[in-house]
Amino acid sequence: MKAQLNRIALRAADADKAVADLHALLGVTFYGPYDDEHMGLRVALPKTGGIEVMAPMHDHDAIGAYQRLQTEGEGVSGIAVRVDDFEEARAAFAAKGLTPISEFWHGKFHEMIFAPCPETHGLEIAVNEFPDANGAAIQVALDMGADWKDVCDVDAE
Repeated sequence: MKAQLNRIALRAADADKAVADLHALLGVTFYGPYDDEHMGLRVALPKTGGIEVMAPMHDHDAIGAYQRLQTEGEGVSGIAVRVDDFEEARAAFAAKGLTPISEFWHGKFHEMIFAPCPETHGLEIAVNEFPDANGAAIQVALDMGADWKDVCDVDAE
């Protein structure tokens, strides 16, 4: 299996504040934040800068971000890697005894998330498959209500 780093996920108490702070500090830009009801997370995706921000919307989000926020605080939650062959990646993780804690689709974007564990050295790993270079952020942003012109940086006429 071959994987390429796509983005770093930051666990935050307040996604909107984290987005504003990271923009002011580093100049990174985001799609969102958006409420992802399915995952129970408020999520901002990288437009520039390679950072995803996520904040739990309640104490029972799909990936345990609320619990980790309580015990570990804010910080790097995990990474997302892009693979060319999703099923090959699934088999490679399964060979290590790992099963995803969550799996979902946004259009052509497919993701499975593996919880932090000894085999990942405590790192949450999201494995993504999508057709274009920033397909993860673009497709999820569109699914969560972003305007196509904003997502594609097209000037409104």
